[in-house]
Amino acid sequence: MIKFGEGILGKDFKGIVNIIVGEGPEIDSAFTNAITRCPTPLFANLRDNLIVKPLTIVVPQNQPKNDIEVEFLNGVIQYGVAKCIADLLFENKLNENLKIIATVSIPDIPYTLLNKRKLFQYYYGATKLAINRALSQYPSANKIKKEKYRALHPLVGFRSIKLERPPYLQVALDVPTIESMEYIINSLPKSDRIIIEAGTPLIKKYGIEVIEQIRGLFDGFIVADLKTQDTGRIEVRMAFEATADAVVLSGNAPKSTILKGINECDRCGIISYLDTMNIKEPLKLYEDLKLKPDVLMLHRGIDEELNENNGNNINNINNNNNKNSNNNINITKNSFIEKNRPILGIAGGVSTENIDTLKNNYDILVVGRGITKSREPGRIARYIINKLGDDIEQYRLYLDEDEELNL
Repeated sequence: MIKFGEGILGKDFKGIVNIIVGEGPEIDSAFTNAITRCPTPLFANLRDNLIVKPLTIVVPQNQPKNDIEVEFLNGVIQYGVAKCIADLLFENKLNENLKIIATVSIPDIPYTLLNKRKLFQYYYGATKLAINRALSQYPSANKIKKEKYRALHPLVGFRSIKLERPPYLQVALDVPTIESMEYIINSLPKSDRIIIEAGTPLIKKYGIEVIEQIRGLFDGFIVADLKTQDTGRIEVRMAFEATADAVVLSGNAPKSTILKGINECDRCGIISYLDTMNIKEPLKLYEDLKLKPDVLMLHRGIDEELNENNGNNINNINNNNNKNSNNNINITKNSFIEKNRPILGIAGGVSTENIDTLKNNYDILVVGRGITKSREPGRIARYIINKLGDDIEQYRLYLDEDEELNL
């Protein structure tokens, strides 16, 4: 039996403790290997010649660089770990036949700024947290699923969003100039529900590198609307290297191109969109593909929309009697088995008037000219976002922790 846990606590600096705890041959082997590693570990003791039970070794993550760090490790850090282990033993949360490996960080702080009581507090607390988590096998798979789109690493500063929390507003930047692009992006509200689409005209004019310019203004989810018709692998890789989070493939492309594009997206870890503009039977195309795109996008083109009298009526997309529309079937979330369905998007005719209906039937609502041609693009975007739901951060708990009490 061998279990693992991590504890990180602290404000001015972080007390980081990783724990391996167990009993039997596996932990015996790990314990023996750890005690002979470099930098040299030490037994956790309360004072000289008094090691604690369960037998515990303290292994520094980094080699002490000077006498101050050597004193930290051999003094208050070692004591914080040892005192915690001793307390847990006599609280009957550990038994003395276990073995424990505690890997600890050594903070890089000047001795003149050191508060030994704070240093002890952090490492004692981090050790207890790590052991409790190891014994309870925290985190659960459900916890990871819940947090994977919410977690913000303190040394990274941005999230990698994979469209786990629909619905989303996708703002299509079909604007012809960099100045217009910058104005629109800077006008948008800060929200986890906004996707930026680098529109096809924008990419054609400025090249795939325009995505990196967008990234400098917006560090969320960015879609490269390439509408790839050929060389699926090459175009996907180009968009990936420019930091796009997703690539749009055209449903009118040969199936081999679509499949190669989807496969390359999967290999590179980005999202594949399949655009069904001018496809008469989008659902049949989707079902016939051996590799499925992540996003199926129902799409009426701008030119087609402008030619219709009621261009803002989304029913024109799904109206079976509308002979002018190639998207002449009614596809919504209910068209699929929930566990197997793609992320479903809709573009063309999305407006403030039909958001309430569309958000229940689609995961991604694409708005282009309704925002980019508005005198107040930020206000229109905020109106739509407010209809879609709360942002991720609204109900976050302190330190992102919500562990159950296990009573």
